[in-house]
Amino acid sequence: MENVVGNVTKGHKGLGIAASIIMVLLGIGVFVAPQFFVNMMIWIFVIGLMIYGVFMIYDYAKSEIKNGWSLTSGIMAVILGFLLIFAPALARAETFGFMLAFMTLFTGINQITASSVMKKQGGTGTGWLLAAGIINTILGFFFLFNPYVMLFAFSIIAGIYLIVGGIALFASTMSSHPAEQ
Repeated sequence: MENVVGNVTKGHKGLGIAASIIMVLLGIGVFVAPQFFVNMMIWIFVIGLMIYGVFMIYDYAKSEIKNGWSLTSGIMAVILGFLLIFAPALARAETFGFMLAFMTLFTGINQITASSVMKKQGGTGTGWLLAAGIINTILGFFFLFNPYVMLFAFSIIAGIYLIVGGIALFASTMSSHPAEQ
């Protein structure tokens, strides 16, 4: 872990300390103002969706093999992004919640399928993948029908991750030696 921190901070302990402090402050901020954090994530999602759409259209234009689904996906992503920019905040939150719910659901289905394929090929340790797939599928269905609960849980999980990750990064940065970096 120390070498990873050394690579990330390029030998500058100050950078590691600054990053850890920012992570902890953002984590605390999530608990102090969860609505602001969720709103920020929604806007990042909208911007990312539009960038994805533009990339899909560009990829279609530059590709030698024309796939109409890529062009359609790109156009739909850009249109959805523009609609979300001008949509009320509640509609943006619902769309974000449903998108994350579907992603969780499809990730779970993919994990269950991958576990089955790996088991047929003689792979070991597929039980954990199957368990993760079942949990993600159940959570996906739950979040699909309760998108606001998902948004609340998302901010709590993100806050805990940022605080714990920031503390771990600070400890790793402080325990690394200049010779290891």
